[in-house]
Amino acid sequence: MRARFQGQGEIAFEKVTLGPVADGDVRLRVDVCALCGSDKRLLQSGSAVVPGHEIGGTLPDGTRGIVYIPVFCGTCVRCQAGRTNQCLNLSQLVGWQRDGGFAEHVDVPARCVIPVPDDIPLSVAVLALDTVGTAAHALRLALRTQDSVDRALVVGAGPLGLGVVAVAQAMGIAVDAFDPHAARLSTAVTFGATPAQSLDDENLYDMVVEVSGAAAARETAQRVVRPGGTIVALGESNEPYTMPATPRWRRTDCYTVRSFYFPMNEVDANWDLLRVMGAQLRDLIVEPLTLPQLPDAFERFVAGDYVKPCIVSEDAR
Repeated sequence: MRARFQGQGEIAFEKVTLGPVADGDVRLRVDVCALCGSDKRLLQSGSAVVPGHEIGGTLPDGTRGIVYIPVFCGTCVRCQAGRTNQCLNLSQLVGWQRDGGFAEHVDVPARCVIPVPDDIPLSVAVLALDTVGTAAHALRLALRTQDSVDRALVVGAGPLGLGVVAVAQAMGIAVDAFDPHAARLSTAVTFGATPAQSLDDENLYDMVVEVSGAAAARETAQRVVRPGGTIVALGESNEPYTMPATPRWRRTDCYTVRSFYFPMNEVDANWDLLRVMGAQLRDLIVEPLTLPQLPDAFERFVAGDYVKPCIVSEDAR
């Protein structure tokens, strides 16, 4: 059984007979597949492949693993250095250009399976992908630009924004958060963030992590960052990222950091982060559902009722 995104918000299901596994691939039973905000684009446009890119599952030999989204080559100079998110030959992402995890089984390159430590359940391990892995890598990059950061602003308290809140605090960075959605802001506060006060002024934060991709959020980030500070541009949208040609912007000395996913050489550090706060983060944001509930899950996800819906099988552990 697998899901097909037809476009215009329509999801259909089909049953297929699986053929042999291609050379270099392995077949996982999908035990967990989380919904991501970026999936909303495929929900509207339709997809030629099975979507779903935050995948945890089990190999035939019983090994539990999560699926690394970029299909990296493993041989270029970036990959050889462990910087697999910077692969010079990257052409496919799981769930985007090849079949993903909104299905009962998925075939992926063997090199893209990250074994899960025995002490971490799959329902927590899957957060090591987009929610914590992407957040942690972005913050590590951003911290290279600053001698120290006592307090940061996170604009957007969706799943990734909440991941940033959790990771920042685990790294010793105090966090203010802003989100127009009251329930999501409340979740950020529950996880230790302080609600941001008025963001109408300039020069408020040494680091601003913009996670929503909305034009207003980007404008806010560019306004409140202090000279010498850092804007972390994590939010995605179909609109171009622009820098305003204003006197204020021309006279602001700052860094803009764009980050993509995380490299394989950070996996062990990400497991350590999840051991500290992964179970609490899961319990705050994850809504477990079944594959047939996927259409309703997306409807409620788009409406903001769910923060991080996850399709979970009966076999997940």
